[in-house]
Amino acid sequence: MIKNISRMECVIGERTYHFLCDCDSPITEAKDCLNVFIKHLEQVEEAVLKAAELKASEEKNCSEVVEENKPE
Repeated sequence: MIKNISRMECVIGERTYHFLCDCDSPITEAKDCLNVFIKHLEQVEEAVLKAAELKASEEKNCSEVVEENKPE
């Protein structure tokens, strides 16, 4: 099957980002789709931040334990 599509392209830095949809897609559905993508990216971003905070917390706890056990 051959189908016409619409493509939006955005270049940020050295990367190119694309959004593809049927050319007859309603604007409201295209916006809803983009909102779903944004929510997903926010969840990924939140998970990365939590992992970084956990790692920093673990490193802080490890350094505190080392300081407590350090011979004087």
